[in-house]
Amino acid sequence: MESIVPEKDIAELDAKQLEEELNKNVGVAVDYSTMTRNNLFKFLIFSAIGVWVFFIPTNIGGVSNVPMVLLIDAVKALLGPTVMNWMVLILCIALSITFTISRIQKDGPIRRFHKKDGWGTGILYYLSAVFAVMVVFNVGPSQIVNDSVGIEAIGLAGSTLLTVTIAGWLVNFLIEFGILEFIGTLMEPIMRKVFKLPGQSAVTAVSAFVAAPAVGVFMTDRLYHENVYTHKEACCVATNFSVVSLGFFALLVTITDTQYMYGKVVISSLVIVFILAAIVIRIPPLSMKKDRYYNGVEQTDAMRKSSKYSRDTMKKAVAASTTKVSQTPYSIFVTSIPGVLSFTVKIVTFVQALATIALFISNYTPFFDWIGMPMVPYLELCQMPDAAAIAPATLVGIAEIALPVMTIAGMKIAPMSIFFVIVLSTVQIIFFTESANAMMQSDLNLKFPELVLIFLIRTLIAIPIVAVFAHVLF
Repeated sequence: MESIVPEKDIAELDAKQLEEELNKNVGVAVDYSTMTRNNLFKFLIFSAIGVWVFFIPTNIGGVSNVPMVLLIDAVKALLGPTVMNWMVLILCIALSITFTISRIQKDGPIRRFHKKDGWGTGILYYLSAVFAVMVVFNVGPSQIVNDSVGIEAIGLAGSTLLTVTIAGWLVNFLIEFGILEFIGTLMEPIMRKVFKLPGQSAVTAVSAFVAAPAVGVFMTDRLYHENVYTHKEACCVATNFSVVSLGFFALLVTITDTQYMYGKVVISSLVIVFILAAIVIRIPPLSMKKDRYYNGVEQTDAMRKSSKYSRDTMKKAVAASTTKVSQTPYSIFVTSIPGVLSFTVKIVTFVQALATIALFISNYTPFFDWIGMPMVPYLELCQMPDAAAIAPATLVGIAEIALPVMTIAGMKIAPMSIFFVIVLSTVQIIFFTESANAMMQSDLNLKFPELVLIFLIRTLIAIPIVAVFAHVLF
C-alpha cells in the first residue's frame, strides 16, 4: 500500500502544505474556515455536556458521582435485578438463535451481523443461554445457580448491558462534537513522544477510567474506523488504556473491606497504567502491528513525527474541533444506536458465559491455585508478604477482573499484599469477561492467543512496579 504522499514529493512540500495534504485523508482534519460562531457554540455546548456527564462529580439526591454513573445506577435501581436478569436471558437466547440462523443463511442482515463469529464464539452464545436459563428459572446444579457463581455472573452481565449501552450512547458527546480533536491536538506532542500515539488516546484512557473498559474499546474502535488511529495505534490504545472504571475500584476495595485504600489504589493504578503503556507499546506483539489506517493508507514517518508547541497550537486545536463539529449532524444520537447495541449484545453474552465458567473454576477447583505456583518465587523476589497466598491472584484476573480480590477476600494477609493484588488486577487490562471480548469483537483483529500474551507481558512487567508502590505506601 502506497503512502498518500509519495516519498520523493515530501521533501518538496513545506510544513503547511504537508499538513494540509495529510489532513485530507487521515487523522484530525483542520479547516480554519469552520471557525464560525455557530460551530464554536455547538462545540462548546455539546462538549461541555460530555465533560460534565463523564468527568464532573455531581450531587443528586444526596449521592455524589459523575452523571453517567448516576444515570446507570438509577436505571439499575428502576429495573431491579429480576428485570435485568430477564433482559440478559432474552439477549442470550436471541444471540443463540441468530447465530444458528447465520450458519444456515448464505447472506442477509443476520449473516452479516455474525460474519466474524466462528464456532468458538457460537459455543459461548449457547452456553450463555443455558447458564442464563439455569439462573433465572433456578434449575440445574447448585454449583451453577448459587449466589457465588450463577447469580453473580448474570449480575455482571446485566451491569455490562446497561453500562456499555448507556455510556456507549453518551460517548457521542465526546467523540462527535470536537472535544477529542481539541484535547488531542493539545496533547499530541506529549502523547507522540512518550507513547507514540495520537493525542486523542489520552481522552480515551480517561473516558474508560470513568466509564468501563468496553467503553474505552468502543471509542477506540470508532476512532479507528474514522482513520484517527492506525491499526497499530488502535491496538496499543485498546490494550493499554481500556482501564477499569472508578466505580469498579470502589467494588474491589469493598470486597476486601479496605475502603480506606481507595484513594491510594486509584492514583497508583492510573500512574502505573501510563508507565506500563510507555513500555508495552514498544515491544512485541504490539510493536509489530502495521501502521495502516482503516481506509488502507499507510502512515509515513512524517505523519508520525511529533509536533511541537507554538503560538498557533491553541488556534489549531480550536479549528480541529470546529472542523469535526461542522461535519456532525444532530441525528448522530439516533443513527449511532444500532452500532452501540450490536456492540453491546455480544459482549453481554460473553460475560454471562465466561463469568459463570471462571467463577465455577475459582470456587470449586484448585486450577487457579496451580497456575499461581510459578509466581511465588517472583513475588518473593519483589519482597511481597504472603507471596504464596497471593500468587494465584496474579494470574486469575485474565478470566474476570474481580477474581483476584475474591481469591484473597477474608484472608488474614498484610495490607500491603491486599493493596498489591487490587492494583495489579486493575492495570492488567486484559480480562475475558469484558475488555478482551470487546477487543475481539471490534475490528482491531486481536486474537485470543495474542491477548493472553499481552496479559502475561503486562503482568510480568507490572508486578515489580506495583510492588515498589506497595512498599513506598505501606
